Amino acid sequence: MLEVEGLNVGYGYLQVIWDLSFHIGGNEVVAILGSNGAGKTTALKSVAGLIPPVSGRIAFGGEDIAGLPANRVVRRGLAFIPEERNLFAGMSVYENLILGAYAVKDGKKARNSLEYVYSLFPRLADRRRQLVGTMSGGERQMVAIARGLMSGPQMVMLDEPSMGLSPQNARVVFDAIATLREQKVTVVIVEQNVAATLEASDRAYVMEHGRIVMEGTSSELLGNDDVKRRYLGIEV
Repeated sequence: MLEVEGLNVGYGYLQVIWDLSFHIGGNEVVAILGSNGAGKTTALKSVAGLIPPVSGRIAFGGEDIAGLPANRVVRRGLAFIPEERNLFAGMSVYENLILGAYAVKDGKKARNSLEYVYSLFPRLADRRRQLVGTMSGGERQMVAIARGLMSGPQMVMLDEPSMGLSPQNARVVFDAIATLREQKVTVVIVEQNVAATLEASDRAYVMEHGRIVMEGTSSELLGNDDVKRRYLGIEV
């Protein structure tokens, strides 16, 4: 579904991503792991059309989308849910969610998406009229994920979805990812919670200094001594 080949990305004269290549198959949940500053978020933002690549190929559904602006990437069925969330605090849950369907021209499809995200996060249905700015961090993350799903994407890219959340709210987020997996939605997830992410995913890539240094099935990486030492804090 997604093919990234030889991707190079930078900010001005500072290059962050170096000759990056990876692929995501349909109906997979794939994790991209690594320490802070490894380039994980930059890679997702480039795929999402928020940072134009210096060079390389990004193909989604067989179409080259490298350099397309974010609004056109969303219309092709690829949603990016950033760590920052970027919600409108002075608007209600419902209003934030409806904004996520701006690219959907079919009113019935938008209504179906709304019912779907309410079923995924029942708490949002109960608080649909509540101002987002008055909600907890966990609830705002639910709104951010639900808003990303409102466009009816074929693939969802999540950047640090459990960042700053309590264990209870982080569990809600990972339960939602598990549900998406069961429903055959393709998911790419960047996360610092390595153990929970590997348990929720099929495969994973590990990045360091803008390059992929390791890849494998999630079970293989969970059993890898180097991964245990570096990312799980387990001495082996």
